Amino acid sequence: MALEFVDRADAGRQILEKFRHKLSELDLLVVVLPAAQEIAFAFASEVTLPMRDLVIARDLTGVVIPRLDNVTGLRVGVIDDGVETGTTAMAIGAMLKAGGADKATLLVPICPQPVTVLLVRVYDEVCAVEQPLVPHALSWHYEK
Repeated sequence: MALEFVDRADAGRQILEKFRHKLSELDLLVVVLPAAQEIAFAFASEVTLPMRDLVIARDLTGVVIPRLDNVTGLRVGVIDDGVETGTTAMAIGAMLKAGGADKATLLVPICPQPVTVLLVRVYDEVCAVEQPLVPHALSWHYEK
């Protein structure tokens, strides 16, 4: 099978190409760092929406998601480099909803179909360029 994306910059371009029309429905883009940095660069030169960084970390108990302030009433798009199990995406979506975001949209290059079903519990919309039937490591989808 051919790999879907040359690298994360290519993934960002493909997200923009497929979902550019969705950006007008958003007030803010949140970039999950460090994973989505290259993807965000593709957005930065093409959109005028404000962007905020969300630096996540992992420890022995799992993923650590810092709280984002001032999202009450906003329509927020979350940019990440893809979804494997959905753990990080679920935590981010739940944090945004708890913080009062009016709408949360996930924008990713890859999200397996079985995980999408879980993510719609905390996201109003999951926009993925590719939705494979089964999860794989994200590196499986990238040439570089």
